[in-house]
Amino acid sequence: MTASRLDAIDLDAVRDGVEAAVRAANEAIRGVLAQTSMKVASKGEAGPVTEADYAADKVLHDMLMPLIDGARWLSEESSEEAPLIRGEATWVIDPLDGTREFLRGLPEYGVSVGLFVDDRLVLGGVGFPWDGTVLSGLVTATRREACRDGAPMALLPNDGVVERVVVSRNDYERRRLQYRIPYEVYPCGSAAVKLVHAADIATDVYFSTGPRSVWDVSGGVAVLEGVGGVLMSIEGTRIELSPQQIEVPPYVAGAPEDCLTLLRRVGLLE
Repeated sequence: MTASRLDAIDLDAVRDGVEAAVRAANEAIRGVLAQTSMKVASKGEAGPVTEADYAADKVLHDMLMPLIDGARWLSEESSEEAPLIRGEATWVIDPLDGTREFLRGLPEYGVSVGLFVDDRLVLGGVGFPWDGTVLSGLVTATRREACRDGAPMALLPNDGVVERVVVSRNDYERRRLQYRIPYEVYPCGSAAVKLVHAADIATDVYFSTGPRSVWDVSGGVAVLEGVGGVLMSIEGTRIELSPQQIEVPPYVAGAPEDCLTLLRRVGLLE
């Protein structure tokens, strides 16, 4: 398989490999949790990092890189092995998104994997280590589908109905964003987990004041787009992710009409 042409990649086989890798990363994180002690370090403003992050990162690297010859690697927790080249297949990884929640014992952390080919997100996976759940999304010009533990996920209705909004714990606990949103608002840690909420619960929309990083969201966006959802800027336009652009601006995520409803209700769109 070549690294620069989507039609040369067997996406179904690669998807099977992604799901297996995410499942193994879930197990690696649970293995660290089962230890009597765990190493924790600080990345300064970027927050804590644990040996569970590194254990999951190694598993993902070892299992994903052989799937596509010549693919590039971009992970929050490990170095690039070669310069990123626009258009070539690139794995974008957050081996443990939501490390703060992981350390607090909250089931709000996840494994995130995204695959970009021709500078477009085409495949992704998310894992929930606390219960072993594995989700995947396939998003190409001809196929849009998502699965949860192998079972197809339903398409979002896209009817503009919003009942709840999920936000980060920082937005909830420090910025008190819930007082500025005219819906029920609840907090959650990992961006990957919040994106799955938006994909899996038809009346929920995820609002982020950002910025986030591309590795935080790639896996969850693939799942979301697989059920007809979108990552939308607060100006109401679709955000196209790229491994060449690390920072992701503030956004809403969910069914397109639901996102527009929320943006109008909070006064960001007319």
